[in-house]
Amino acid sequence: MLSIRIVGLGLFLSIVSGKNVKIPKGLPTCYRNDPNLNQCMVEATDKIRPMLRAGIPELKIPSLEPFNLPQVDLQQGSQALNFRATLNDVVIHGLTNYKFSRFDFDVKNLQFFCEAHLDSIQLNGNYNVTGRILIAPIVGNGKFVAKIDSADAVVYQKYEIGDIKGNKHIIPVFTNSSINVSGPKAVLDGLFDGNKELNDITNKAISDNVDELFEDLKPVVEETITRIMEDLLLKHLTANIPYDQLYPVKP
Repeated sequence: MLSIRIVGLGLFLSIVSGKNVKIPKGLPTCYRNDPNLNQCMVEATDKIRPMLRAGIPELKIPSLEPFNLPQVDLQQGSQALNFRATLNDVVIHGLTNYKFSRFDFDVKNLQFFCEAHLDSIQLNGNYNVTGRILIAPIVGNGKFVAKIDSADAVVYQKYEIGDIKGNKHIIPVFTNSSINVSGPKAVLDGLFDGNKELNDITNKAISDNVDELFEDLKPVVEETITRIMEDLLLKHLTANIPYDQLYPVKP
């Protein structure tokens, strides 16, 4: 069983808020009839990195470096992990440490498929958890730090044509992501009402079994990435900029 709820994304969303905006200065343009479209898309991911780091106010896209999540509610039930947790004031560093190796835009069928490598991701924040890890109970609240040395992500997205204020837009209707990571680490401070001995034992159990635990936690990570990409990035981009401006036809 997996359940995840991200609270706070709606603070940034104003998808159909009124007039379309002009393409922000510096946003790369790829022509949808260009035979080298996919290469242009890969190169565009590098060019847009500084804009994502700073945020794009015209599109109401917040800074991704660092990226802040007000609240994430998690629930997981499996043999290794069975818990309910709330993460608050989560700060993510490293989301722009990406390198795309593939970005295919199937124009006819309105779908994307891309592959990217990310280096050194870190999450900090506050947590409240109750449940079981392996055979031991886990309960408490405090601060947490989680790190990933590197990650390889694959993302698929399906679009449809929609009408917004009389203009044709491509709207994301389905997003799916998968991720493989190396070097996951996590430390929780404040378990068992601050009992240092139990806190240290639990963190050692997490460290000793981190690869197995991450396999159970992997769906949570994948869905979080999917939500961030779909709700905070792609919906803003495609809803605020008409299709013929975002991916124009080359004369």
